[in-house]
Amino acid sequence: MTKNVALEEKFRATGGKRPYVQRLFGRIARVYDPMNRLMSFGLDQRWRAFAARYLALGTGELGLDLGAGTADLSIAVIRRSGPGTRIIGMDITPEMLELGRTKIARLGLQDQIELRVGDAEAIDLPDNSVDGCCSAFTVRNLTDIRQGFREMLRVVRPGGRVVCLEISHPPGRIFGSLFNFYFYKLAPLFGTVIGKAFEEYNYLPNSLTNFPDAPALKAIMEEVGWSDVRFYRLTRGIVTVHVGTKVE
Repeated sequence: MTKNVALEEKFRATGGKRPYVQRLFGRIARVYDPMNRLMSFGLDQRWRAFAARYLALGTGELGLDLGAGTADLSIAVIRRSGPGTRIIGMDITPEMLELGRTKIARLGLQDQIELRVGDAEAIDLPDNSVDGCCSAFTVRNLTDIRQGFREMLRVVRPGGRVVCLEISHPPGRIFGSLFNFYFYKLAPLFGTVIGKAFEEYNYLPNSLTNFPDAPALKAIMEEVGWSDVRFYRLTRGIVTVHVGTKVE
């Protein structure tokens, strides 16, 4: 049995990918941030900062962070945007959001960041209601990537941007082989030994196996209606930031 077949069976056993992902992240919520720092060698916050600069909301504008989790990207956007900027952060996992609210309160950002339970594939906001949309390590977990990007397009006002940070397949045979060894072998081991979460940190590499590479994800964004789509590979292509604009 292949890993992807086994994963699909787990999805079916729990009622689908969405409830599986929700429960999975609920179980690892308390170790999510420290494990991110450890497994990325501290680079994950730099990656979020890069993505936040491309969203760059103006004074008084409203942004949307999908799959907001513990609010790291929301915080990064606020720090790099104009005065009075606000962010709505949505995630399907309440346990992650609770940790995010604690973090936001500690930083005194309660008036600028609101976290709520919400689904990126069925966003509970009106059409053309936010000035920009962002996500970090979210798209890979969606049941239907195209539906997610369609929903982002629906809620963003004309002229607004979408900025998505995702793990990606790095180009190059040698570095790609090194990445595969780390991501598919060592990273799950770290998650099992340190995070005490065998299944959860085996899901991480398995979720990338059939995920579109950077050019293919760009094509999907264009297909659903995003314009001026481009991507930026960071850390030799370990992660990629995709940026698109909703036309006037």
